[in-house]
Amino acid sequence: MKKRVRNLEPKGETDPRDYIDILPDDILVSILSRLTLKEAVITSVLSRRWRYLWTHVGGLDFDADDALDRVAADTKLRRSERTTYINWVNRVVRQHQRKTLNTVRICFDLDKGSKCAIENWVKFAIRKRVENLELDLLENGDTLRLPIRNYSFLNNHFGRRKVLSAKKGLTGFIPTGLKFLKALTLKCVNLTEQSLGGILSNCSVLHYLSVHGSGNLKNVKVSGLSLRLKHLEIVFCLGINTIEISNVKLVSFTYLGPGINLVLDNVPALDEISIGEGYSGLENNVFGQLSCCLYQLEVFTLDIYRPDENLMKYVFPELPNLKQLILKVGAWNDDSLLEFTSLVKACPNLNRFVLQLIWMLPSKRRRKIRRAAGCDHKHLNLVEIVGYYGRVSDDEIVVYFFENAASLKKVIIDPRNQILERLPVLSDQIKKQESARKRAKKQLEAKKPPRVELVIL
Repeated sequence: MKKRVRNLEPKGETDPRDYIDILPDDILVSILSRLTLKEAVITSVLSRRWRYLWTHVGGLDFDADDALDRVAADTKLRRSERTTYINWVNRVVRQHQRKTLNTVRICFDLDKGSKCAIENWVKFAIRKRVENLELDLLENGDTLRLPIRNYSFLNNHFGRRKVLSAKKGLTGFIPTGLKFLKALTLKCVNLTEQSLGGILSNCSVLHYLSVHGSGNLKNVKVSGLSLRLKHLEIVFCLGINTIEISNVKLVSFTYLGPGINLVLDNVPALDEISIGEGYSGLENNVFGQLSCCLYQLEVFTLDIYRPDENLMKYVFPELPNLKQLILKVGAWNDDSLLEFTSLVKACPNLNRFVLQLIWMLPSKRRRKIRRAAGCDHKHLNLVEIVGYYGRVSDDEIVVYFFENAASLKKVIIDPRNQILERLPVLSDQIKKQESARKRAKKQLEAKKPPRVELVIL
């Protein structure tokens, strides 16, 4: 039987810091890893013991949200804030002592003018055998810049494979640390087809890849049963002509941009797709492009910039296993939203429907509520209308589900503007949102069935 440990705590008051100081270093480092990087560094002033503890944390998230807010409000501050950010990252990189890192995240408005600094940080991350690497270099922290100004990722490494003589062992410079990379996110970073191929072939455990705003990609090919890639995102890479995905165990795929030639073949695990092509995707036969996997989809997100007036007449293919449907739609004037019910009808097992309205030119006008042809949505229990403005079109789409979804349990109304910007919300926007809340309550409270919970955020 184990001996009972005696309570050696001295009588009287004890400084709480003493309890922390008796903990071993690895536990203290684990605690520091749960703080922001800046908070962790500040602990170095506590005592001699704490001075270098933060240099052993396993993740480095160089987030500078406050500085990005200042840059968004006054772009004249960009140069000075960039210098401050670069110096901060450089200091941390020089002092960090842990041999491996699970995460390195660079998040600031940086372009190719900061190439040397970014290149050094990437090499540092690779030396540390980083598992999750994110370069989020969006302009002002939230928008894409012209690709010509982007930093280019590792082009020189993948572009100079010296396979001159196998006997001499010249295999080229492919950073060995890349083989530990599990997730890679590149925003406002140029990536060539050759670099992309190098990443896919050399990052043997890569399961997540996200590329936003790359200007050099033309034809993307992801193929091979040996790939472990599970999640792929390609967003606003405006030069792309073709994306071909075949013979991979991909689970989720996201594409947002102009119409392209999209080829999917033998992707049996793919059950989640988010796509937006051109105005609606219908003009580019988006459902035809996805035909090989429509029957297996469980989550489907469709971006429609401007709804087509003929959408209600469009014959949608059936999505028999779809459980969640998210539509992101441009909200123009008081255009009717009832045409989207024809897509909902094509999903017989749907249990969650989200309509996210992006305010373009929202306006209200007096007209009678229209009705769409009825349909029994047997399994639909949750409807969310995001960007509810209080237009008649907003009202009538909710009423449709009140009347046709017998299993409906909850309707969530979110009146907030969905065009996200770093600049603070103006008082005028706040007034519009509060007005939308009041209209939603007035329009919907009396119409909802007793079984339905109405939540207005």
